[in-house]
Amino acid sequence: MKKPLKILSTKLLTDSQKKALSNFELEEENLIEIALSKIGPLDKTIHCAVFTSQNAVKAVFEKNELQPSVFRKVFCVGTKTAGLLEKKGVVVSGICNSAYELAVLLVEEELNKNPNDQMKVTFFCGNIRREELPNLLRENQIDVEEVEVYQTTLVPKKMKKKYDGVLFFSPSAIQSYVNAGNSLETVAFCIGNTTAVAAIDAFEKVYVAAFPSVDAVTDLVVENLT
Repeated sequence: MKKPLKILSTKLLTDSQKKALSNFELEEENLIEIALSKIGPLDKTIHCAVFTSQNAVKAVFEKNELQPSVFRKVFCVGTKTAGLLEKKGVVVSGICNSAYELAVLLVEEELNKNPNDQMKVTFFCGNIRREELPNLLRENQIDVEEVEVYQTTLVPKKMKKKYDGVLFFSPSAIQSYVNAGNSLETVAFCIGNTTAVAAIDAFEKVYVAAFPSVDAVTDLVVENLT
């Protein structure tokens, strides 16, 4: 009987997600840690808010207890992030699959606005985040306020095994994996384009999920390793 392929998830999975990978020899290891932050006072009305992760949503609404009425318009990356915002009572104005796509959407929104009504974007983010979104907005003369609401700490760990596939859910997890000196002779399965861009620098073979969700990543593994 053929031995099952070995895969590593760089975050802990739910029971249903592990069940989807039951034909593999699965290991799980958190390679990053997240700490939510208290933030200082904000404007009473936030005209355009941006969330690129569920961690930012949790920090804003659970750690800081902001109310949905504070927000005029809210844009986000990923259906899971949108679902969490909606659970908090927020009406989501736009959903994209990556931070870059979201920046392009916001530039289009700005172009369609009254020229006398300047857009200001409040970007709720972590201490480690890529530059695509704020840079593209500023290049198009859109004012961006970056509010750091959570901190990501790398937890590099040298793995004793080599894996046929590794599941990554953030560029930070890739950095943590690589920094520990783990094998790059594996397939990287990534939750989104931003994570995939980071993976391409390190791995020869990279797959990216059609949608930015953990379930989409597990589906991707099944499709390509079976």
